[in-house]
Amino acid sequence: MKRTTALCLTALCCMIACRPLSWPDHMMPPELPGEENGENGVENYTPEIETDEDGYDDKTATDKDNDKVVPGDAAYWENQEFTSSVTVTYSGNTAIVTSSDDNIKSYVSGADVALDLTGIEGVEITASGESNDGQLKIYGDSFVKLTLKGLGLTSGKSAAINVQNKSMLYLHLADGTENIICDSETQSDEAYYPEGVATGDEKRNGAIYCKGSMSISGTGVLNLTGKKKHGISVKSSVTVRPGTTVVINDAADNCIKAEGITILGGYIWAKTTAEAGKCLSSDADVEITGGGLKLYTSGGSVYEEDENDTSSPAGIKADGNIIITGGDVLCVSTGEGGKGLNADGNLTIDAGVINVVTSGGKYIYNEALDLDSSPKGVKADGAITINGGTLNIQVTGRSDGSEGLESKSKITVNNGEVFVYAYDDAINVGGDNPVGMEVNGGKIFAFADNNDGIDSNGRLWINGGLVIASGSGAPEEGLDCDSSQNFIVKGGTLIGTGGAAISASSSSTQRCVIYNGVSAKTGELFVIVDSDGSIILRYELPRTMNSMSVFFSSPGIKDGGTYTVYSGGTLNGNTINWNGWFEDGSYTAGNALGTFTSNTITTTIGQSHGPGGGPGNGGWGPGWWN
Repeated sequence: MKRTTALCLTALCCMIACRPLSWPDHMMPPELPGEENGENGVENYTPEIETDEDGYDDKTATDKDNDKVVPGDAAYWENQEFTSSVTVTYSGNTAIVTSSDDNIKSYVSGADVALDLTGIEGVEITASGESNDGQLKIYGDSFVKLTLKGLGLTSGKSAAINVQNKSMLYLHLADGTENIICDSETQSDEAYYPEGVATGDEKRNGAIYCKGSMSISGTGVLNLTGKKKHGISVKSSVTVRPGTTVVINDAADNCIKAEGITILGGYIWAKTTAEAGKCLSSDADVEITGGGLKLYTSGGSVYEEDENDTSSPAGIKADGNIIITGGDVLCVSTGEGGKGLNADGNLTIDAGVINVVTSGGKYIYNEALDLDSSPKGVKADGAITINGGTLNIQVTGRSDGSEGLESKSKITVNNGEVFVYAYDDAINVGGDNPVGMEVNGGKIFAFADNNDGIDSNGRLWINGGLVIASGSGAPEEGLDCDSSQNFIVKGGTLIGTGGAAISASSSSTQRCVIYNGVSAKTGELFVIVDSDGSIILRYELPRTMNSMSVFFSSPGIKDGGTYTVYSGGTLNGNTINWNGWFEDGSYTAGNALGTFTSNTITTTIGQSHGPGGGPGNGGWGPGWWN
């Protein structure tokens, strides 16, 4: 439940990798609040998310067998024919170029090499050796394959590999090689420019810069540092194939910057310490279908005068959509206003494992002008759709707006497992015209340290699945919606706990119960049994609270059915426990709190201490207790 303004007024080279900041093995929630918001045991449920402490972990891609060539696909060099070859060998301050085609023009100055392939199609370049002050520039108008075969190249002028070719660059990492690339922190005139090209005409803002598209393949390792700006900068799209290992130790801006990023597999370890730095930054879409990614940002947010807006760091940022259909993704952000996944368009998760940890607080440039940036775990301006996979989010920065899963339009969960812990709302649908949240299946656990578990500023539809949501003390709720008529329950199992609770709409078809005034203790069982002795709810309360409101709905609540509510006791023989919800197990009764009969869509017992509540059979009077 959002507090109104009035209420508020009153009440994370050369050839040496940079060392990262130190993170603990496991990111856990911050110091927990007092009983006012409910002392809680969320640490009992929080997934342990491993993070790295000492930079690149020396791991390499293990999915080479998944690299299947797709006939006709331009992303695969195997679909092209290479009839000419060039070898570039670096040695200290010199370089040697040999070519199979006399039409290929080469220019060498010290260890600076430029190749002009204009008018020549199907050229493969092999680069090897080492230089601390060298460069490779490539010009042309057709696709090129560049094989790195144990190359160690640092430029003293600008980009170490500078491809001024608008066509496709196939960057291939030879088997068993490590290739270390680093650009210059400052830019100066280079040894060669074609006729008609002035010094300032060429964009070269990465350790590797490509004016066209790029596809990265091979089982070698690409290890680079972006001192001037980006690690890899591609004007068009970039594709990473299975078996490939890309390591970006640090970048002065973004680790990989492109207009479209596709990760088919491989292993990417990337870190940027830049303010507002992104590990993967796309002007269009980001699509991940497999592989492993570990992405770290430690810089904070900044105010951009040109945009009159703030810009925040992110593990993955897409000006378009983010689509994840597989893979294992870890995003860790420690700076102010940091994000894990951030899409200006829609975000869709079909499969894979996504772990997000943000720990920074809120960045404020000008509070009066609303120029700030709050930390988020996963955020989309468009719709968020979860069709499968596992999504674990932990947003531990203790500030207003520190939310876990947020959409400015709509959130739909059809399948998969979603775990969200956040200081503010765990799951939020907001914006100027929010549609709401719809759950059709899957499992959701949403725990808010200081606000609502699930907060929909539009509708909240529950049609199936398992939804567990925990809000803090009154007036916050486990399940919050703008009005009870927008909260529609037609199926699934719902458990909401907080200082208050809202009734379901009369348009609902599945019955619900709100049990107010529960003296809750972390880890204590809350059990509901029907008149035949069948258990319809086994739940371990997630926090201690003097007066908790418990919202529950499941197909087990029948019209006219009578039920007994228990607290405490013991559970034996259970086999499935998901974040405090037990699917099975025999129960030895504790304290009987009372009985109720379901005569309406929402049966309300007792009085809420917050503005949630809503119409129902409220009251502690005769008829409720035996």
